[in-house]
This record gives sequence, C-alpha cells and structure tokens, in this order.
Amino acid sequence: MAGARAALIVLAAAVVALQLASPATGNPAVAAVCKNTPFPDLCTGSTTKHAEKYETVDPLTVLGMQVDAFKKRVRAASRRAKKEAKKAASPEQRRALNLCKSFYLDAGDNLGACKRAIVFKDGVTIRATMSMAAQDMQNCDEEFRKAAAKNPVCDLNRSLVEMAENCRVLSNMIPATS
Repeated sequence: MAGARAALIVLAAAVVALQLASPATGNPAVAAVCKNTPFPDLCTGSTTKHAEKYETVDPLTVLGMQVDAFKKRVRAASRRAKKEAKKAASPEQRRALNLCKSFYLDAGDNLGACKRAIVFKDGVTIRATMSMAAQDMQNCDEEFRKAAAKNPVCDLNRSLVEMAENCRVLSNMIPATS
C-alpha cells in the first residue's frame, strides 16, 4: 500500500513538473496558431489559459484573446507609470512617465477600436489600430531617451510592442469575408 502511494505521489509530481515546464503548450490549438507569429511564446503564454472558454480556437479567437491580454498589460503599464511618477528621480523622468500614462490611454482607445474590428473581421482596421498602439509604446520610450532618464516601464513597453506585432500577424490569418 505504501509503495502504491509513493508511486502515485511521484507520478503526480511528474505531471505537475511537466505542466510547469511547458505552460505554452497547454492547448495544442493555441500553439498551432501561435507558432506562426513572430513571438510564439508570448502568444501562447498570454492566451493558453483562456482557450478553454471558447468552443473553437482559430486565429480570430486567438487574436481576441491577445487583444484582451494586451489591454490588461496596458493597464499594468499605466499603473506602474503612475506609481513610478510619484517617486521619480527627476522632473524629466516624472514628465516622461506622465506622458506615458496619456499614451497608455490612447492605446486603450485603439484596443477598443481593434475589438470592434475583430467582430467584423476587418483586418485592415485591426492592423492599423495595433500599429497605433505599438507607436504609443515607442513614443513613451522616446520620451525617456529625450530626457536621458531611466525608463521603468521599458520591459512592459517592449512586450506590448511584441504583442502588437503578434496581433498584426494574426489579423493576416483571418479569412476574408465574402
């Protein structure tokens, strides 16, 4: 009995270890769509856990999940910018962080337009809104370069630009409506 219990514990530990080692491959349909994006790990990592909510997982579904994940990450970046602005090392850094908050608001507006375009499978609008959202992140980064100040939201901006690129590629996978 004790041997069977030990074997069961070892088996359970192995299953958990495998799941932790490869979280991005949790849903084969998501992995199949995301493998065609420029940043497949980011794509699968930000959508796999939500895939079970959908009957069908196709490029359009993954795109919708990516835009939702993008929106959450924009909110996180905005919160970080607000927090960092309060303890900014210089007036230049504070000004850059405050400008970044306005860029994040603009990105949120673009994401709303993107979500509406997904409903209509409007790839052109999706690509345009994602390009504008990526530009907002790059504008934020540029403010820190101009001020020669440390950018505490650089990592978030980089991942947001990568997510935008994934979304643009996913929009090209949407079948045209007739």
